[in-house]
Amino acid sequence: MAISLQKGNRFNLSKKEPGLDKIMIGLGWEVKAGNTLDLDASAFMLTGNGKLLADEYFVFYNNLKSPDDSLQHTGDNRTGVGDDDDEMILANLPLINSNITDILITVSIHEAQVRHHNFGLLDEAYIRILDVNTKREILRYDLDAEFRINTDIEFGRLTKADNDWNFVASGIGSNHGLQGYVDAYA
Repeated sequence: MAISLQKGNRFNLSKKEPGLDKIMIGLGWEVKAGNTLDLDASAFMLTGNGKLLADEYFVFYNNLKSPDDSLQHTGDNRTGVGDDDDEMILANLPLINSNITDILITVSIHEAQVRHHNFGLLDEAYIRILDVNTKREILRYDLDAEFRINTDIEFGRLTKADNDWNFVASGIGSNHGLQGYVDAYA
């Protein structure tokens, strides 16, 4: 049974899931009836100074793989239609460049300002981590309604400290768009 996290909770993947090496970060959402949204999942692979190691370590719909082959975005889902995960990022933890200390996972609404879209048009949204080898869900963080006016959210982050990978359920909303994250972390 998966662990359900609340905002701010931390889960030590290395200690609680020994031998875990390949994970799938699944992001899902349900759009309220009568609406359409194009949400985009992104991963920012950050060094200890809080910046991208290089531009190529920003993994998103236009750059599907990190240069170290440790992260792979499976592609853009433009509608969110269907059950289960709408966008997925695969991570091979042992391959992650040793200079990376954080992997920030964000979701932003494509052209939110132009289309007057926000997370209030969603019924629910979540991030979850699965063990790729066993297909078992390890943890899940369901976002609540507090983000209804936001256009982008830091869902969570993987952090590395003392060779342990942890997941932190961030839940930080903003209205800066994907470019705002790029400006902050590039």
